[in-house]
Amino acid sequence: METTFGATPAYTVGVEEEFQLVDPATSELSPAIEALLAARDAAELREDSVASELSASCVEMRSPIFGTVAELASALPVLRRRIRDLAERCGTHLAAAGSHPSSEATTQPITAKKRYRKVDEEMGWTARMQAIYGLHVHVAVPDEEHAIRAVNALARHVPLFVSLSANSPFWGGVDTRLASVRAKVFDLVPRSGLPPHFRSWEDFEGYVGALVGAGSIPDYSLCWWDVRPHPRLGTVELRAPDAQTAVPRTASLAALAQCLVATADEYSPENPLFTEENKWRATRYGLEARLHDFTAGHDVSVRDVAQDLVEILRPVSQDVGCEAELEGVLEIVDYGTGAERQRAIFRKNGSAKEVVSYLVAATA
Repeated sequence: METTFGATPAYTVGVEEEFQLVDPATSELSPAIEALLAARDAAELREDSVASELSASCVEMRSPIFGTVAELASALPVLRRRIRDLAERCGTHLAAAGSHPSSEATTQPITAKKRYRKVDEEMGWTARMQAIYGLHVHVAVPDEEHAIRAVNALARHVPLFVSLSANSPFWGGVDTRLASVRAKVFDLVPRSGLPPHFRSWEDFEGYVGALVGAGSIPDYSLCWWDVRPHPRLGTVELRAPDAQTAVPRTASLAALAQCLVATADEYSPENPLFTEENKWRATRYGLEARLHDFTAGHDVSVRDVAQDLVEILRPVSQDVGCEAELEGVLEIVDYGTGAERQRAIFRKNGSAKEVVSYLVAATA
């Protein structure tokens, strides 16, 4: 398997943000991605900075590579405004959240790109359910073995990332009682959820090679786990978080991921079955979840887990240049998740449309 690990300095960072395209008149999802792609060049946006995803009602913003999360945090508002302006010139609005509060997923067209048409043909209804929107964080690593250790370190913290990022309480106009319905909808996709526990790079290569040999996938990029190595980019990719409405939250989650990758040698792998149990708690309850410490045999609140981890990671955050952004994790703990904010707006107004209006106004 060809890789580019080490091609960029270790722990450089970039993000991919998936945004909803929303009809200004109805506040429902708008399958306008082809119009945005057609207008991209005229807007002098790089081809690799604005991309389609499976749903035609989604646009993905791909950031450049940044040396520090502080630089990323400074650039993100500008990057978002460019995408917002592009969307508005095409007659749509931009909104950032893990799911749309009211639109029906299965009525959203699939993007015309050949890759996604093939996914639609292969997965059927499962593909049609994927009107969901995530945040992907890429952190560069120096070599293949560090990539495996970083995947394992991030994987054991997936429940915490799900809790902190929870921003999708509604599905098809219904309050799901989940903090992140996106996490469960994405579980419908093959090779999603927590990654297998790989002990070495050869272990990962062997697994992917077996799937390719069996004709299940053409390459590793169809392994859509919560965390995965990305050999072509030379990174590890965290895929678990919901899309974040507020820019500072994207930066804080990126900082947390970067610090965990930089200290990956300090974390032993956790039994994925135990991590899966805690991921469900996080999916259901968000910041109100209590995660079980299967080593000590007791529950601990997500807020305590987050506060303790930030304390542990402060020294490395100073080394890699994301100290202020890592502290933003504590602001999420104090002020609550996007899911809580959406529910508060719905309780006040009783209107999914008002929730969408909030998301559009707060996104860029």
